[in-house]
Amino acid sequence: MFKRIGNSIASRLSPTRMHWMGLQRDFAARWRHFRHGRDAGLQKAVEDDFVLVLAAWGIEDKTDIPGVVRDLRLRCLVLAVPVLAALTNALLMPDFRSLLTLALIAPPCLFGLLVTFWRIAILKNKAFTPLHRWLTACFVK
Repeated sequence: MFKRIGNSIASRLSPTRMHWMGLQRDFAARWRHFRHGRDAGLQKAVEDDFVLVLAAWGIEDKTDIPGVVRDLRLRCLVLAVPVLAALTNALLMPDFRSLLTLALIAPPCLFGLLVTFWRIAILKNKAFTPLHRWLTACFVK
């Protein structure tokens, strides 16, 4: 009897273990792809040549920058609305579901807002600044 239970548990856990291994391989592949080409030389070249930043972001000409900035500001509105709605809901009805909704919606939207403001600052200044340096410049003033 116990042997059948052990076999049953093992047969149910085997797909889960294989799934986790597949997720780990996928994550490792994505991490390698993310890290590819992020050496100090390329970073310095991007900081020195603003045209490389525009090409990497899919902007073909410097005259397109005002339109891109306008679209990024619209993205800020799109990212702020769900946070404000979830925050309003959590303040008016502070139960577990509304707080959980706020906890799940706010971090990715706020990170998206942060990155969007960073991109707007880069396009307005026409000079690339790494995110960590831009953040310290914003808060150390």
